[in-house]
Amino acid sequence: MLGLSATRTRGLGTSFQARAAANPELTSHPDHQLGAGHLQAQAARLAAGRDTRPEVKEYAAAAADFRAGLLQRLEAFGRERSIPLPATKEFEHQVIIENLEPLDALELSRRYAEIQVQALDREIGIYQAASRSPHQEIKEFAVQALPELQQRLKGAQTMYDAIKP
Repeated sequence: MLGLSATRTRGLGTSFQARAAANPELTSHPDHQLGAGHLQAQAARLAAGRDTRPEVKEYAAAAADFRAGLLQRLEAFGRERSIPLPATKEFEHQVIIENLEPLDALELSRRYAEIQVQALDREIGIYQAASRSPHQEIKEFAVQALPELQQRLKGAQTMYDAIKP
């Protein structure tokens, strides 16, 4: 896809992929959408709040706002339907954030851009699977969110192209 190393992509949910392969219904459940959203929101806040490249800072600030809104919608969706949502972050997601924190401006900019492209690509896959859910409400939520996520991915790819080595 981007020529990113296996080491760098390893932390973005390989255990989720294994679980989803064994049980495709997992990908249509809001808790997985929420987990991906929390990772991206935290990464966006980190990149927006640090000394990063202007393209990254601008994208990250907009992404943080977008994520706040999407996470609120997801949490409300789960609450209204009594769907249990995770109270804690996935360990893999926390490791990704911890690995971002010590990076300098250029390294953080590049790594954040890589993570955004990878995570959005994976998240779009989750929402596409959810759009085929037998549960009409989940399907409708996913169909509504997909165009927004696809727009964010285009922006992330543009950002990545502008700062890649």
